[in-house]
Amino acid sequence: MTSTDLLLALSVLSVAALTAGGMAMRSVSRIWLRHWVEQQLRGSRAALAYLERPHRLIIAASATVALILVLSGELLASDHAQSLKDMAIAMAIFAAAVIVLGQLLPRAVARRFAPQVASFLSPLLEAAAVIAAPVVTAGRLASRPFERRPAAQRHTERDTIQDLLREGELEGVGERQEMEIITGVMEFGDKVVGDVAIPREEIFAIPREASAREIAEEVATSSFSRVPVYEGSLDRIVGMIHAFDVLKVRGERTPELRPVATALPTTPCSDLLFRMLRTRTHLAIVQDA
Repeated sequence: MTSTDLLLALSVLSVAALTAGGMAMRSVSRIWLRHWVEQQLRGSRAALAYLERPHRLIIAASATVALILVLSGELLASDHAQSLKDMAIAMAIFAAAVIVLGQLLPRAVARRFAPQVASFLSPLLEAAAVIAAPVVTAGRLASRPFERRPAAQRHTERDTIQDLLREGELEGVGERQEMEIITGVMEFGDKVVGDVAIPREEIFAIPREASAREIAEEVATSSFSRVPVYEGSLDRIVGMIHAFDVLKVRGERTPELRPVATALPTTPCSDLLFRMLRTRTHLAIVQDA
């Protein structure tokens, strides 16, 4: 085996590794990626790059693969410059090896074992990002005149994410039910609180003066796990009771009240959800301005 053959074999191996790494990074869920980053890269500057720009590694892998293929083509051409027939045969063999061993097989393995492949090949992808940085930067500068102007980019972020979800479903990355759930969450975030709030006449609540036994019976016979508690009337909600708290005290004493969030009917649901997650509140009361 000549040195050229060794270099070409190394090229196919590199293409296979980069292809597998890029496909794995596409296939893993953001939830898994966040968990892995927190476990492996906690406190490092690289963690933010993984979470905010995973596509940076995917682009770098693709650009590096292109560089390797160009250099390999130049190597083949120079090695078989004396015979056009030998060059064509060598090109065909190399192309077949790249397609089968460098593309099809690595993609199949990466889809099947995406988390393991992504974590194993992440250092290689980071190295590719450094190597391909000049090429990626030049490509962005060259394509800048053809980018759409802001006035033409009126598509919402939700529409873009939904397109990506549909592409992921076609690629076999996610199940249809999962995509529908995620899409539903995004559509919910676009609404205002007044659109999803339970009407006043349908609110199930418990008076604060209710005994521990009465609270346990009301919660047990209701279909709610979180129940608001009012003092005097529904206009004065003083907190909420969680069904788990009732189970803990076994109806022997009144459970402690948990705080509730408040919002106006015009508050975006996404803002309210973020505030509730930050303050760890499970129930929100809609108040008129």
